[in-house]
Amino acid sequence: MGKVSGHILLAGYAKLPSNTTAQKMFDQMVVVADVDFESGVVLDVDCSMATDLGRRFVLTMMKGYNLNRGTDDLLEEMNLKYYGHLKRALLTAIREIGQQYADLKKENE
Repeated sequence: MGKVSGHILLAGYAKLPSNTTAQKMFDQMVVVADVDFESGVVLDVDCSMATDLGRRFVLTMMKGYNLNRGTDDLLEEMNLKYYGHLKRALLTAIREIGQQYADLKKENE
């Protein structure tokens, strides 16, 4: 397999809490990020939230973030600013994206 380069698509998954609108629509929380592999910058994001506003909020929080910094700062900021019922699932999915990116970088050194 060749070296990874350019845009990559990473996805993080987490179980949704029961009795939420999102859980009635989706089985899992999914956060998908288009990332520039070399720079680590998140270029675009989508997620399985029930509302456009929720999805735009996640996009605004993540777009431009550099995954080379790890996800601790992003998770802390999201924890301080997102107060929806999906918080735990959202943070888990974002953490998974960060881990995928770190693993890919390590494999491609």
